[in-house]
Amino acid sequence: MPRKAGKDNKRYGFVLTSTAVSTKDPGQLVRSAIAKRKEGAQVTVFLMGDGVLLATSAKSACGATLAKAIGAGVRVLVSKDHLDATGLPLARLVKGAVLVERTYKDLVTMTMEEWDRVIVC
Repeated sequence: MPRKAGKDNKRYGFVLTSTAVSTKDPGQLVRSAIAKRKEGAQVTVFLMGDGVLLATSAKSACGATLAKAIGAGVRVLVSKDHLDATGLPLARLVKGAVLVERTYKDLVTMTMEEWDRVIVC
């Protein structure tokens, strides 16, 4: 079936591994994920390493952007192992974020089998 103009049927995975992406706001990557979702793409944001800190408070700028992404239909996954390593309680997670128990196995599966495009920062 041909793709409709302006419709993005791809599946994107945005993997955030740090709280800072070079000198840029990590929220920019999340805003890009929201934009792709609005174009019709299936989008997942996968937080691991220090990136899990981005999902620990809806009161922070990036946490608010993640909450907006979840509201727009972006799937937000958080590595449980990496969150546990921070010592932060689960209660601080942005509402709607999903914990991933098998971080690396699930990441490899999604990268190889689910996503058409992967952006890692």
